[in-house]
Formats: sequence, structure tokens, C-alpha cells
Amino acid sequence: MPAAVSPIMPHEILRMVEGFGLTGTWSWTFATDRHVWSPGLFRILGLEPTSARAEYGLLFALVHPEDRDSITSTSELLQTGHMIQQTFRIIRPDGTLRTVMSRGEVVMAPDGRPLQAMGVLIDVSDREMLARAQAADRRRKRALFEQTRAFTSVTAVYPYTDFSPEWLELVGLPRQALLEEPTLPVLKEERARWRDHGRELYLTRQVVHTRPRLILASGEIVPYRMVMVPMRNASGADEGWVNYIAPLHLDGGVPGVMRESLEQLVRGIHLRAGRALLDWSMQQLAEAAGLSFSTVRRLEDEDVSASRRALQAAMRALRTHGIVFSFMDDGTIALGKV
Repeated sequence: MPAAVSPIMPHEILRMVEGFGLTGTWSWTFATDRHVWSPGLFRILGLEPTSARAEYGLLFALVHPEDRDSITSTSELLQTGHMIQQTFRIIRPDGTLRTVMSRGEVVMAPDGRPLQAMGVLIDVSDREMLARAQAADRRRKRALFEQTRAFTSVTAVYPYTDFSPEWLELVGLPRQALLEEPTLPVLKEERARWRDHGRELYLTRQVVHTRPRLILASGEIVPYRMVMVPMRNASGADEGWVNYIAPLHLDGGVPGVMRESLEQLVRGIHLRAGRALLDWSMQQLAEAAGLSFSTVRRLEDEDVSASRRALQAAMRALRTHGIVFSFMDDGTIALGKV
């Protein structure tokens, strides 16, 4: 008979969860003034269990001075027996700043007296940093749009079901009017040409590159460059479109989000062309890219098992040695050597 498997105890599960370094628990028994902190809580607070005494007051003292007014103090906890979910900053003894979310509850006696408080602290610093970075990126894109009237956006499907705020502001037309006729901002004499051209490429999932003259919200007529690139996920399935809309006179690099989508269009024939320009063998490309010979062969044979990361490594190696990938007006990928 197979050996019996012992059930995993709750404290073992807690230890595994805390092993990620983002969670810690605490409890405080009021009658005995006994405080218990988990190892994970000490790690979040930047304290050593051997040198720091677990105490709610110590946790409160580490809270950023600007956030303390919103935190349940020791006296408030004892008097009210009430805790709420809160997010605040702590300053570790080494001076580093972390953002944590606190959840807790108080166990009450039948007569209403608070007996014990317990809670969990979750380090959400990375999430907060990501949110701040995303907000900063939105401000940067907004400033770029205001200065240049150029922007990037993502379209989930075609035909359109919605439009980006920048496009609506740029052309100054109602969403419903654009849904009925997406080319409405284009000069009337050019609409049929660009509509037919774009629809054919859209339906066959090819790069769409048009240069229409647009009627802006101000009434000004401006030549624009509009590039739409099919976007695929990690497994290669279609996911939508990345759009780059900019006045035709603007020169500059392709936005990062569009470059990633364009790079997905690179095929084995392009890698072979890059090798030919450098007079490299497949083995030399493999060594330069940090890939195996078999991986390079799969890339050049367009084997679906070859990863996008491997393709990016191969392109990076070619670029490092002077190969330039250029995307022509018709979506063709051309290679050159610097």
C-alpha cells in the first residue's frame, strides 16, 4: 500500500506564502499584552527578530509621519476595538521606503470588550511603483500629443468598435459618426482610395501604411502618416492592432510598442539575409545571439516551436554587428548594413 501522505498544516501554508517576502502577520492579546509577529512581518519591516521586540507601537512608529494620522493608533485600537483596511508607507530602519496594505480585525468578548487584535501586512510597493510609472507614462504621452499631435493607440478589433481619446480630440468628430464612417476625417476626394487600400490590408492582417490628408478639429488640413501593425500575443495568436498616428513631417524612431509588433513580422528569410550581409554561418549567429545551433535553424525554418525571445536575441545580435531592419511604406522589411 502507498504510504499515507500527511496533510499540510495551516502554519506550513503560511510559511510558504510568506516565503515570497510580501506578506506578514501579527497578533496582540490585550489581557497579557502578548505580541506575536511572523518572520514575514519582520522582513517587510526590515527588522531582525533577534534584536527587535514585537509590539504594535513599534509597527506604528515605523509608519511614515505623513501617513500616521490615518492609521489606527494603539490607544484607538484599545478604546474602540475597530480596525479598517489601510494602505500606508513605512520607513525601515535602513531608510528604505515601502508601501504596505494592512488588514486586521479585533476579537470581542460577549460583553463587548476587545480581547485580541490580529492582522496581515502586505507589501504592495511594486504595485504602487507600477501605478506611478503608468501614471507618469500617461502624462508623458499626453504631453507628446499636445506638442506634436502624434500618438499611439491599440485597437482590439477591426472593423472599429471604439476610438482612442486622442483620435476623437484630434479630429473633433462624434464617436457615432466615426463608427458609421471611419474615414470621415480624411479629405473627401481621398476617402475611397485609402478606405479600400486599408480594408484589404486589414482583412489579410498585413501592415497598413497610409498618408491621408486629415481635416483636424481646428479645421486645418494636415498630411498625416497612419501606420497600423497587427499585434500578436506570446503564442502567436492575433490580439489586435497597434496604431501610430503622426503628422507626415515628423521624423523619429518608431514607438517601442509598435517596434515590438513590427519585429514579430521578421521571418527566417530576414535572418538568413542578415547572416549573408555579415558573411556568417548559422553557428556564428547562434554564438553571437547566445542561442543553440538548433534554435537558429528552427528560427530560419520558421518552426513554430521557436520562441519570440529567441527571435529577439537573433535580431539583437545582427543589429549589434551593423545590420539595420527597415520597414518600408508597403510593410516590406528591408535589411541593410551600416
